[in-house]
Amino acid sequence: MVKKLIQLRKILISLLLLEFIFSLLGYLFFKSEVSFFLAVYVFIKNTICILVILYASSVINDANYSVQEALNKETKNALIFGGVGLVKYDENRNIVWMSDLLHELGIRQIGHKLLEWQPLLASLFDDDDVKVIDIESRKYEAYNSKTSRLIFLKDVTDYETVAKEYEDQQLCVAYLTIDNYDESIEYADEQKAASIQSTTRQIILDWAVANGIILKRYKSDGYIAIFNERIYRKQIEDHFRILDDFKNKIEELGEVMALSIGIGRGSTVLRELEEMAISAISMAYSRGGDQVIVKSNNEDIRYFGGNSESNEKINRIRARVIAQSLSALIKQADNVMIMGHKQSDFDSFGASIAMLAISRAYEKKAQIVIDLDSIEEKTKQIATELKSDKRYNDVFVSPARVNEYVQPGTLLISVDNHKPSLAISEALLDMVENKVVIDHHRRGEEFIDLPLLTYLEPAASSAVELIVELFNYLREDITVTEREATIMYAGMLIDTNYFRTRVGSRTFLAAASLRDMQANVARAYEFLQDDYKTTIEKLSISENCYQFGNDILIAYGKEDEFYSRTLLAKAGNELMNIAGIKAVFIVGRVSKETIAISARSRKEINVQIIMEQLGGGGHFSMAACQVEEKTVKETIDKLEEAIDQYLDERG
Repeated sequence: MVKKLIQLRKILISLLLLEFIFSLLGYLFFKSEVSFFLAVYVFIKNTICILVILYASSVINDANYSVQEALNKETKNALIFGGVGLVKYDENRNIVWMSDLLHELGIRQIGHKLLEWQPLLASLFDDDDVKVIDIESRKYEAYNSKTSRLIFLKDVTDYETVAKEYEDQQLCVAYLTIDNYDESIEYADEQKAASIQSTTRQIILDWAVANGIILKRYKSDGYIAIFNERIYRKQIEDHFRILDDFKNKIEELGEVMALSIGIGRGSTVLRELEEMAISAISMAYSRGGDQVIVKSNNEDIRYFGGNSESNEKINRIRARVIAQSLSALIKQADNVMIMGHKQSDFDSFGASIAMLAISRAYEKKAQIVIDLDSIEEKTKQIATELKSDKRYNDVFVSPARVNEYVQPGTLLISVDNHKPSLAISEALLDMVENKVVIDHHRRGEEFIDLPLLTYLEPAASSAVELIVELFNYLREDITVTEREATIMYAGMLIDTNYFRTRVGSRTFLAAASLRDMQANVARAYEFLQDDYKTTIEKLSISENCYQFGNDILIAYGKEDEFYSRTLLAKAGNELMNIAGIKAVFIVGRVSKETIAISARSRKEINVQIIMEQLGGGGHFSMAACQVEEKTVKETIDKLEEAIDQYLDERG
């Protein structure tokens, strides 16, 4: 800036001098009175202008000089006052000089290696970002001027302390509910009921008092809690021990109850915190309870707990209400479209058939969306047989043709799936406004937008079980053929591992209902039998099996071979028969771009949470995912990391 002003000064003075010279030459050539007075005028004017320019320049120079002088004299004090320390290093990163601030703090490291003194400073040589590091129990913003070999250290300890305190004091809102509380009270005698009430209340109250939490009960099995971020982080460090403490003390009473917590955080608006907490507790319930769900602004949902299977609730009132609501929606609809999930299995297909039967009972035109290019192999055989049957003309619709059947009053029913990304046709979800979700998988973060009705029961064995149970509460008689009942029965078989896992009294009641509808049990088992080739493939996967930790097995298929998801699941089911094994993971390539993982477990390990870390989901003891990786080995490495993270979080 100063150089430009000097150049401008020279140009102006030169122009003024040239003007005077030209006026003088005019007088000398013309010798007139006019030229004389013009020359005198120009001389006086330009002299004044030059003096003004020189004066202005001197003022600017004085100002610049005074600033420079002040800085030269007070640099030390200015740096100390601003909490700025300087460290000079040579080409070998040896410290050659330190500013007075560091000396006053007792830091004298001249002659030492820079990184030996502070290894954290190494990151300053990787990029040009400002980093916050700890030096001598204080926090500094550090910047490395590589050209001048100077490290600038700005003391921000006080600022960081205030910022940390502000962050620690941010509020969190939580809703707590006691799972199976009403059911336990309903079937208990007066003395037992009083003991349950006092014990549950005292456990939660003691937890709140011990952690400085504000607690208020708003219903018999529900509480609202308010605490800050510092307390929230302590609960994370303790792995939300309140969940296990609650279960253990309730077990002493001989009851099966658990605690679910939904937390909202990351906002300064109390209304937003409450809305996030309500959404979180709803998700915790839909995932089977016994867990903590945390919803935050600008952060992914976090899951804690979930260390026990969902307990079957002896509550048929909800099923009756769902049945009545579903029938009302079907009656109002112009037509019904039914859709399961990609890579449909017998449960997804069987649930679709069951919903078709309900729609027909109300004399509604119904279509089942099915993709024969993306369906489990054995299910495809049965679906192809039905499609060729005249009774199913115009029932099965490919994803490419769904737009032909969508009307303003179309009702879309999603069965065995609540995730848009897993739907056979995501486009159909966008086309249809009126939607119903019926699923037995634990709810994940991803969910179909704005359904009119949601029936999510993680305790149910299968989607078939949920829908068959609804048959009993509908006013219309539901009729199915023997083949349809057999398909539904096969769906229950596959999702329960032949009634070995995830079964309750309602599971067998649904199976009995299907048997009453003439389901051919022997034929259902035949649907699921493996041929020789499949059996050999399954054995080859089992051969590539190794122990991860003490009680987890990981098996994998060949890199250059494709396997069906059903085959991977069956291999996992068989390996779970090994004594002492708590969880099994089967990894195999299902397409050129996709590798799938099938997970099975017993009560000690929640494979759903592990699969969710890899983008999948499922149930506590049965889950799966698919990943886009280059090799099976890379997928296994990610799987092992997810397992380690799960085990670490649970201590």
